[in-house]
Amino acid sequence: MRTENPRRSRLAWSALAAASLFITLPTLLAGQDPEEGVRLDIRYSPTQQPGLVVLPLATEGASGAVGSTVRGILRQDLGFSNRFRVVEGTAGVSPDRPVNLPLWRERGADWVVTGRIRGAGGGMTLEVALHDAVYDQERERRTFRLPSANDPDFRLAVHRASDAVVRWATGEPGIAATRIAFVREGRGAKEVYTVEWDGENVRRVTEDGSITLSPAWSPDGRRLAYTSFRNGVAGLYERDLATGRVRAVSEREGINITPAYSPDGRTIAFGASMDGNTELVTAAAGGRCCERKTQGRRFDSLSPTFSPDGSRIAFVSNRLGRPHLYVMSANGGDARQLTEFAASAYNVSPDWSPRGSRIAFETRVRGVPQLAVVDVDTREVRLLTSGARHEDPSWAPDGRHLVFSSPDRDGGGIFILDTVTGNIRPVVRGRGYGLTAWSPALGDGR
Repeated sequence: MRTENPRRSRLAWSALAAASLFITLPTLLAGQDPEEGVRLDIRYSPTQQPGLVVLPLATEGASGAVGSTVRGILRQDLGFSNRFRVVEGTAGVSPDRPVNLPLWRERGADWVVTGRIRGAGGGMTLEVALHDAVYDQERERRTFRLPSANDPDFRLAVHRASDAVVRWATGEPGIAATRIAFVREGRGAKEVYTVEWDGENVRRVTEDGSITLSPAWSPDGRRLAYTSFRNGVAGLYERDLATGRVRAVSEREGINITPAYSPDGRTIAFGASMDGNTELVTAAAGGRCCERKTQGRRFDSLSPTFSPDGSRIAFVSNRLGRPHLYVMSANGGDARQLTEFAASAYNVSPDWSPRGSRIAFETRVRGVPQLAVVDVDTREVRLLTSGARHEDPSWAPDGRHLVFSSPDRDGGGIFILDTVTGNIRPVVRGRGYGLTAWSPALGDGR
C-alpha cells in the first residue's frame, strides 16, 4: 500500500501492523524470541468422548438421496463438534423399525440419533430425536423446516438440527449453524467472503475492487462491518447481508480500521486517526461518529473487542514500544495491561470469548505468529499452537473453538482449532486467506 501523505502513511503502517494483516510489511516488524525466563507451553486435556450414532433417516414424500444427504451433514457436524466419537456400522439398519437402544449401547453408542423427513421440494420438514442408549430412553425430539435441497440455505437448516442435538446431549451450544467471514487476496484486490463452518458454500460479500480488511459480525448475524479503500481512503462500512445495502460508518481522514460490535449491537468500536495517533473510538450503529475512548499521546490503540456483558473493551496498544493487550472500561478511562512486558513481545489481534474471561490473541514465538489465550482476571497466558504460522484468531459462539488463518500450515488456508483437545481441521485450503471472523449462531433467514 502506498500513499503520498507521510502522516497518513505512518498511521496506516501502525494500524496494519497491529492488526496483523497479511500484507508485506517492513522487516522491522519481525518478531523476536521471548525474553529469557519467559516460558510458554501448550497444554491440552484428554477427554473421553461419548459414542454417538446417526441412524439412516426415514423419508415420506422425499427421496432417499435427500435423506442420505441430511444424514451425512448431521454425522459430519456432530463429529466436527469434537464432543462425540461418531460410531459406524449402520449397514442393514431399517429406518422404519423401532430403534434397539441396548444393541447400540453394546456397539459403543451412548447416544442414538434418529430422524424422519416429510414432504418434498420446499415444503419439507426434518424430525430429529435423540435417544439415551445408557438409560434406554428418548431424550428430546424436535421438527425443523427444510428448504428445497438446491436452496443455498438448505445446509444451514440442517446445521440447526445438529446444533440442537449438541445442546440436548451436552447442555452446550452447537456451532454448526454459523458462518466464517474472511478476506481473500486475488487479482490485485482483497475482498470479504463468508463460508459455512464445514467449508461449504463460499460466498463473496464485497466487490469493491480494492483492499477490504477486518470483517466483523453484528450480534444478530445480519450485518458485517469492515474497512475498505474503495474511495481511496481506509473508510469503515457496514453491509446488510440480506439486502446488500452499504452505509458508511466513518470516512474520516486517515484510517478507520478493526471494527467490533458491542454485544447489544448498538455500538461499533474501531481504531481511527486522531491528532496524529490511532485512537479507539465508538460510533452508534446507524448514528453519528465518533466518540473518543483513548488518549494516545504519541502511541496508537486499535483492535477493540468487547467483553460478553459489554462493560469492558480489550485492545492493542504500542504505548510500551511493542504492541501489547490492554483492557479498560467500555466508557473509556485508565487501561490495565494484560500481557506481560517484554522488550521483544508482539501481541495483537485480540478476540474476547463470548462465554468467559479468556481472550484469544496472536503472539510471536521465535519470530513466528502463534495463537494464545490470556485470562483477563489472572493474566495467565496459555500457548495454543506451535510450528507453522497461525494468525487472526476468532472465537466460535461456544467459546471452545477458534478459527484462524495460516499461510503455510498444510499448504495454507483457514482452520478450526478445538481448544480442549487440540484438534485442528481445515475449512478452506490455499494461500491468500486471512482476517477470520466467526459469526454468532444464525437463525432462520440469515
